[in-house]
Amino acid sequence: MKHYNKMLVAINNKELKCHSEKGDWLYIAGTNDTKKGLFRIAKEHHYFVSLTAERMPSELGVVKKIKEGITAYDLAKLDFYSRGIEAELIDEIVIKEYESFLITINSQPEHTPMAVTWLEKLVGFEKKKELRVHKVFFLERTKEEKDRLFKD
Repeated sequence: MKHYNKMLVAINNKELKCHSEKGDWLYIAGTNDTKKGLFRIAKEHHYFVSLTAERMPSELGVVKKIKEGITAYDLAKLDFYSRGIEAELIDEIVIKEYESFLITINSQPEHTPMAVTWLEKLVGFEKKKELRVHKVFFLERTKEEKDRLFKD
C-alpha cells in the first residue's frame, strides 16, 4: 500500500471557523458529525473534523508534511476509531475513498489551505451531489497574513 508524506492538519483559528486543535489531522465530516453549534456555513459548503475522540469541526485545513507517512488504510483506521467504529468494517471500497482524499492532499504544495464543498453534477436527467476537496484562495489577505496563518 502506498505511503503518503502529506496530511491535512488543523490551524485552530475561530475567525476562519477552525475549531480543531492546531496540528490535529483532519478528514471530511461524516453524516453523524456536527458543527457543535460553533459556526454556520453556506449550504454548498461542508467541513472537516479532527481525527480525535472530540471530532472538532474546521471549515479549513492546511496541507503539511508528516514525518512518519500514512497509508489510506491507516487513515481509515484513525477515522473509524475516532467515530467509535470497529476497524474490521474497513474494506477495499472504503480504502479507495481515503486513498482519493490522500491523493488530493498530496497533490498540493505544503502550506496550501483546503476546504470541502458540495458539487452538483448532472448525470443523465438526475442531479447528483458529491463532496470535493479543493484549494482555497485568500485574495483579500497579504502574503504575510497568509504565511502567519498557514506556515506556522
